[in-house]
Amino acid sequence: MKLKKLAAAVLATAMLVLTAATVSADSIFDTAKNIDSGKKVSKTIDTGDSIDRKITPTENGTATVKVTAKTFMFYFYVYDEDGNDVSYEYDTTMGSKDLTSKKGFFWDSKAETFKGTFSFDVKANKTYYIKVERYNWSSQGSGKFEVSFKYPSEKVEQTALMTLNLKKGDTVQLGANGDKASWTTSKKSVATVSDSGLVTAVKKGKTVITLKCGSKKQEIEIVVE
Repeated sequence: MKLKKLAAAVLATAMLVLTAATVSADSIFDTAKNIDSGKKVSKTIDTGDSIDRKITPTENGTATVKVTAKTFMFYFYVYDEDGNDVSYEYDTTMGSKDLTSKKGFFWDSKAETFKGTFSFDVKANKTYYIKVERYNWSSQGSGKFEVSFKYPSEKVEQTALMTLNLKKGDTVQLGANGDKASWTTSKKSVATVSDSGLVTAVKKGKTVITLKCGSKKQEIEIVVE
C-alpha cells in the first residue's frame, strides 16, 4: 500500500512538471496584442509570465521573431488562428535549445544571455499568435526581454482629406483607377455610397467616404447641408 502511494505521488509530481511546461493556446487568444511588422517589445517579465502578440501578414512569406532574453530559460510558441502549433526554425547566436521540452531555450551560461531568431511560414490574411514565456521555476537573470517582429505587411498609403458639400437628395459619382476599388461610408444615415462610388446625400450632417484601392487609401468628407 505504501509503495502504491509513493508511486502515485511520483506520478502526480511528474504530471505537475509536464503541465508547467505546456502552454494552452486558449488563453493567448485573449491576451495577445496586435503588433506591426518592424516593431519591438522591451519588457522585464516575472517567472511564468509572458509576452503575447499576434500578427496578420498581408502576403504569403516568412515571419521572423528575434529574441534577446536575460533569463536562464524561456519557452517559445507559435499558434495559428485555430489553436494549432505552428512549426518554426531557429538560429541561436547565444544559448541553446532544451531538447527535453522541445519549446524551451537556455541562455549562454557565460554571458547569461540568449540571442536567437525564430522563423516560420505565414499565409496572407491569416492571424498567428506568438508567446514568449519565462521559465516558471528559476529566477536567474533580470528577466529582461527584447522581442522584435518582422513579417510580410503592406502599409496603406493615405492621401489628404478632401471635402464635398452636397444638399439632401444630391448624388455625385466618385471615380477610382483600378479594378479592386472598394467604397465605404462612416454614416449611412447621412450619405450612402454604392460599390461603383455613387454617393447619395440622405440628410443633414457629415460622413467620411473611404476609398481603398490596392495599397492606397483616400478619404473624402461629405457635408450634407
